[in-house]
Amino acid sequence: MTGTPFTVFDSNDVAAQGSAPEITGFSAQRPNLIGNPNNGPRTVSQWLNSGAFQRLDPDADAGKFGTEGRNVNVGPAYADWDFAALKNFRVTESKQFQFRAEMFDFLNRTNFRLPDSDISSPTFNHILAAQDPRQVQFALKFMF
Repeated sequence: MTGTPFTVFDSNDVAAQGSAPEITGFSAQRPNLIGNPNNGPRTVSQWLNSGAFQRLDPDADAGKFGTEGRNVNVGPAYADWDFAALKNFRVTESKQFQFRAEMFDFLNRTNFRLPDSDISSPTFNHILAAQDPRQVQFALKFMF
């Protein structure tokens, strides 16, 4: 799958700050978009082009909202191959055991989660987690 779209935001309520604070109903606003955020280095420590965002100044931009659109950033892609093998062992004509071996994320590809999208966070633009790695399970089933 292609990457999940997400939105960068600023957890500081800039629109409700300044000399004439207004109640906006939002706990965070978006920054100004001044470049293409999706042509970044695509590494765990810096996923997006961080130079494409401009934080709003609480005094100069009080009461204003940023220009970044909703879901304009694309997160890491996701790939998952699962594999299962089974063998039936007949005990009698109507009874049998089935042994199953199943592997989830068979190729053990690292699937990263979305990067931190709060521009005021010290970990902004860092990927902090990944999906679960390969899992293997075995099962024995008696069918009658």
